[in-house]
Order: sequence, then C-alpha cells, then structure tokens
Amino acid sequence: MPTLKDYLGSLLRDLNHARVIADLETANIAKMYAEDNLLKHFSIPRMKIQETELTIPVAIDELDSSVEIDYQPIDNKLFYAKTYAEIKNVFKVSSFNRDISTALKKAIYSHIDALEKLIKSGADIKVSLDGFSETVSDLALETIISDKKGRVVFDAILKSHNIDDDQVKELLVANLTKYLQAEIKPREMAGKIENAQVTVESDKLKDKRPESLLYIKMKITEESMEWQTMEDADGNVVAKLMVE
Repeated sequence: MPTLKDYLGSLLRDLNHARVIADLETANIAKMYAEDNLLKHFSIPRMKIQETELTIPVAIDELDSSVEIDYQPIDNKLFYAKTYAEIKNVFKVSSFNRDISTALKKAIYSHIDALEKLIKSGADIKVSLDGFSETVSDLALETIISDKKGRVVFDAILKSHNIDDDQVKELLVANLTKYLQAEIKPREMAGKIENAQVTVESDKLKDKRPESLLYIKMKITEESMEWQTMEDADGNVVAKLMVE
C-alpha cells in the first residue's frame, strides 16, 4: 500500500516519462522528414502540453499522527484571574483584604502548576479539573474562614442564602469546574498527510467508507529544460541546462 507522497510522486514521474516518449517519437519523425525529399520542407510536428489538471480520488487508510510537542494546556495568568473572580463571585464581594488575597494567590498558582503538569502527563482533563476545583475550594474556604473579616463575609453568605458550609463549597466547586473547562486546551494530534497510507485502485475505492475518501486536484505546469551552448567569461564554449 503506497503512501500519498509516493503515489503523487509516481504520477509526476509518469508524466515526465510520457514527455520523454513523446520527444523520442519527435526525434524519429525528424529523421524520417530529413530523409524524405518532400517532407524535409515541412515543419516537424511536436506535441507539448503546457498544463495538465488532474482530479485524483484516493482513500486514506492510515494516517501517521504525532502529538503536539510544545503543549501548553493552560494560560496561567488567565486561569488564575478566572479562578479568583469566581471565588469573589460566590462570596458576593468585589475584593478581599490583602491577607486573604495574598494567601489565595499563592495557593491558586501552586495548584494551577500542579494541574498543568497532570494534563501534560496525559491525565484526563475533566478528572484533573474536578480535583483542582475541589482542592482550591477547600483552600479558599479555609483561608477566608480563618480571617476575621473573611469570617464575617462567610457568615453573611450563609445567612442570606440559608445554606451551610458544605453547600457553599459545592457551589464553588461546580462554578469553578463549569467556567474553567473552556480555559484548558486539549492536546492536538497533528496528522502527517504526506505519509498517509492510501488506496488508489478504482475497484477498491468503491468499497471504502465515504468519510475516508479524498479528492486531490493537481494542476501541473510544464517547464522544459534544454541544453544551450554559450561562451563563458574566458571565451570558452560551454553547455548549460536552461529553462526552455
């Protein structure tokens, strides 16, 4: 089974070979014209195809894929900003005092780094994010409750919504997971189409699934080469291969 690049290369090779055959035939005709007293006065016919357009159906059987090498699943600053914003949103505050903010920033960044390492190692994104949301929610609650002013804010939230500590945590975990999911980029698989294994035989293409079929449009322009003689800078006659 050929690869796509081998198959396309063979088509170009065959077109070149067709031109060679045509030129050999032209040379034979030229000899025949030269030997005929009447034909030698006529111009020698020569076929030249300036442009060829092909539509080629193939079926992709196997795609050589490789994973993204420089994989960066998380923009750390943006991820932190959204995490911190959601914590403030749950607690209905525009900001926390400096002690709470500093403690939260350090803890959140630390766990963002851990989350990124997990995802890069191949861990499931959803499971990893659930664990991050759970851990950060615990740390956020602990940090806020341990601060006197933070405790006041926390108690006010419990009272206004008539909920308990566990329900606040559940809300925070759910919100973090929901709003941070879109900020994690999945690892991309890069398919090397030129190394794809392809089927090209018409009788076999009929049995292939429609989603595996690919139609390649190729437009080939001929640029013939010819030997030309010329003088170099020293006056010597040299032959060079030039575009016709």
